[in-house]
Amino acid sequence: MNIPRVVIAGTASGVGKTSISCGIMKALSKKNNVAPFKVGPDFIDPIYHRFATNNFSRNLDTFFMEKDALIENFSRGASKKDIAIIEGVRGLYEGIDPIGEIGSTSHVSKLLDSPVILVMNARSLTKSAAAYIKGFQTLDPDVKIRGVILNQVRDDTHLKKLQKAIKAFTDIEIIGSIERGAISLTSRNLGLAPLIGKEDREEIMKDLGEQINASLDIDKIKEIAKEATDLEKREGFLFQVNHELKNNGITVGIPFDKAFSFYYRENIEALEENGAKIIYFKPTEGDDLPEADCYYIGGGYPEIYAEIVSNNIDFLNNLKSASREYKPIYGECGGLMVLSRYIEVENTKYPMTGIFDEGTAMKKSKQGLSYVIAQPTEKHFFLKDIVKGHEFHYSKIEPSPQKKDFAYKILRGKGISNGMDGLIKNKTIGSYLHIHIGGAPSWASSFLENVY
Repeated sequence: MNIPRVVIAGTASGVGKTSISCGIMKALSKKNNVAPFKVGPDFIDPIYHRFATNNFSRNLDTFFMEKDALIENFSRGASKKDIAIIEGVRGLYEGIDPIGEIGSTSHVSKLLDSPVILVMNARSLTKSAAAYIKGFQTLDPDVKIRGVILNQVRDDTHLKKLQKAIKAFTDIEIIGSIERGAISLTSRNLGLAPLIGKEDREEIMKDLGEQINASLDIDKIKEIAKEATDLEKREGFLFQVNHELKNNGITVGIPFDKAFSFYYRENIEALEENGAKIIYFKPTEGDDLPEADCYYIGGGYPEIYAEIVSNNIDFLNNLKSASREYKPIYGECGGLMVLSRYIEVENTKYPMTGIFDEGTAMKKSKQGLSYVIAQPTEKHFFLKDIVKGHEFHYSKIEPSPQKKDFAYKILRGKGISNGMDGLIKNKTIGSYLHIHIGGAPSWASSFLENVY
């Protein structure tokens, strides 16, 4: 498979990587069909990528996926596209530990044999900028750094000094520069991406695309992307398919609205390729629970819309009835919160389904942030093999469950309580674990097999 591709990596977090990546995607999308990707476990940036390109963004993560699965996932997203833009995570070399490369942007770039363009915050730097670049180059010569984007440049005088230093000490080409404060996707916007209205996000992306087109050499980016070599096609590595399910007409109800939007595209595809028909609905817009064989309740921001969700009595009661009827229900993070007895926000408790006796309370500090390795317990009704995923939540289950049946024993991560995760009742599981199909290849097929 021959697809031009380039990794947009940062020297660190907070250097403007997401803003610049989205701007590049938007600028290229004027004349090209752009395939967007994000390194690492992330729901927010891929949503922005879709705003910029009108294509679904996919996640590339070497913690979740072995080489063959990662290449397959890339190929799926890049098929029939003109160019692929891969936004990195944190700094170029940051992974799950200080020495190894698992989970890093650099690792993904090597497995995909993709050139890299480095984004640097050049504020107050001149000669030191060259030292940064030199260091990133020499740390791993197999990482193909082909250009640098200078962000937060003060003025033309500052830029000329940077150009002189970088040319004198490195062989890296400057792809362009962005003046201090010229572009920014604020932390608030990034954290609440799904909440942004259609007109607002179109305006945000339009402005980013125009600024990037004026600041960077877009043709040079395309030229660098063409340096990527052919990839051998991979199939059957990303997830398992049970062909006996294909003609069963299994329906899966999935809430997808401003409160529930955190779904990996690959997970949805895995359900579909195992014969499932997806029925989307919007609880925050008054939709009742649709009739379906099973339900997948993803994460998002149910705490922000707790009152609206709580007032949709039909949705909540019918979801509880579906659980009592032993229909398979799988809830992740925000989904767990809705499956609990209530969501508490600023001392106000908003009733939810009450499938589980415990409630969920929002806290001011993070309660879980980690890659996760989990062993399904004997109580798990459809998974047996170890799975990989991640957790990121500010909520906490209260009271802390003690003598309860759990679906997962946590080998890495935090979970709900005492190294356990996944409240379970009937055929309903609610967990803080966000599963990516690459880290749990049998998740979709095994879940659907339990419909009958």
